[in-house]
Amino acid sequence: MNIVRQKWYSISIRAKVVVLAGIVLISLWALVALVMLRLHTFSSQSAIIMNEYMDITGFMDAFSAENVCLEVYVREIQPPEARENYLVSIQETDRLLRELQPSWQTDQQSEYALKRAIHNAMEHYRASQHSLLAVKETGGMILPYLSLRSQAAYIDGYSRDLLHGRMVQGGSQWRDITASNARSEQHFVLLMAATTVLTLLVLLVFTRSILKPLTDLGRAAGEISKGRYDAPPLAVHGGDEIGRTAQSFNLMQTEIRRTIHALEREAEMEKSLREKESEAAQMQRRLQERRFAQLQSQINPHFLFNTLNTIAALAQEESAPLSEELILRLSRFFRYSLESDEKLVSLGREIQLLRDYMELQETRYGDRITMEIQADPALNELVVPKFILQPLVENAILHGLRTRSGGGQIRVRTYKGRLGLTVMVTDNGCGFRPGSSDPALGKKRSVGLDNIRERMELSGGRLDVFSRPGLGTAVRIILGEGAGALGQDFGSGGRTQEPPGAGQQTAEHTGRERFD
Repeated sequence: MNIVRQKWYSISIRAKVVVLAGIVLISLWALVALVMLRLHTFSSQSAIIMNEYMDITGFMDAFSAENVCLEVYVREIQPPEARENYLVSIQETDRLLRELQPSWQTDQQSEYALKRAIHNAMEHYRASQHSLLAVKETGGMILPYLSLRSQAAYIDGYSRDLLHGRMVQGGSQWRDITASNARSEQHFVLLMAATTVLTLLVLLVFTRSILKPLTDLGRAAGEISKGRYDAPPLAVHGGDEIGRTAQSFNLMQTEIRRTIHALEREAEMEKSLREKESEAAQMQRRLQERRFAQLQSQINPHFLFNTLNTIAALAQEESAPLSEELILRLSRFFRYSLESDEKLVSLGREIQLLRDYMELQETRYGDRITMEIQADPALNELVVPKFILQPLVENAILHGLRTRSGGGQIRVRTYKGRLGLTVMVTDNGCGFRPGSSDPALGKKRSVGLDNIRERMELSGGRLDVFSRPGLGTAVRIILGEGAGALGQDFGSGGRTQEPPGAGQQTAEHTGRERFD
């Protein structure tokens, strides 16, 4: 049993679906084939009984019609077509008589004897009939007519006896057919019950081997998104797509948990060093650089890239271009954060990362949230700290727009103002009242925004948050030309003027400028 289970979990999901669907289809087709076979048998038996009835009653009706034509033919005053009608009725009776042939193989003994008697009587009847038809005068037809009437009475009696015997035999056959149908109904009920049980078993196997692992994977991903990294690892049952994904997820969870613990220890070390060292500002910069490097390496890129590339290849094979494009964007997103120890990158790379992230979010939220980037191409080569744009857009979605049913907007602008390179991230979310707790950071402390704020302060720039309830929120990053961490001259060719009053805007002005 364990061997069969291991082999089952080792095959691909497509093979599992094909096998389970094949079992259900085979059982259904077997049931339909048995029903069709029984219906065919019933139809054949019914046709045999009805044909026997039709042969006998057809002959009796034709012979009766022939006698009626005989009555008309022997009258003193004959209609012009009397002889012709009589001859036609004779031909019809002979045709139906040929269909009433006796057979040892199919007829019972009494039926065979009656059919033979009818055929013999009809031979004598036709001989007498030939004598009648040879008479030209009506007066000479009396004696042949009386002989034909006497012989017709015998033939009619034989036919009635044959019909009665056929009815008795048919009634017995109908009772046998009814009993056989009753037994077949019981068999069909049993087959339906067996097919139902088999279908339920197939659904159970499908649920346990495919749906349940996917549900567990989704639940574990939800726990990770809520910051619960100490959940038990997922059970890996085999080497199919779900098993490989679960194994990669467990590795990622372990790496994240290890990194989080390392960050916690690092935070305690940072606190202790701040108390002991007199050069607090210099030490804080060093610790901040180490912490940022650890945040970038919290996921092992090797297994993550391999897993994402494998899923993208599967999506391409299964003709899912949208899924392939989203997976490739996600792969580029992680590669950007993990591929090197760079702390300063070009603004153009930061904007490209943001485009990938926004494409993923627009696929998730659809028309509920729209995003726009207004970037000055002349500023793309300027050097900025890594990861300063994406966390701002993420917070705008999570804390300002996620609850909206539609009409959500996010705009990202980059320009060179009089204070230096400026980045504005605005949204038309719920906003908040100045002086209350900062919802852009959330009720829980936001590591991403804290990290950006601290790096801006260390590099000589700053991060400002403007908001009003119902108008939305705007976050401004200013990277001044004197910021030592940039190490670049902003030069010329970009925008030379900051929008009027940008440096002195109040929260209310910011919201109205963006959304009114």
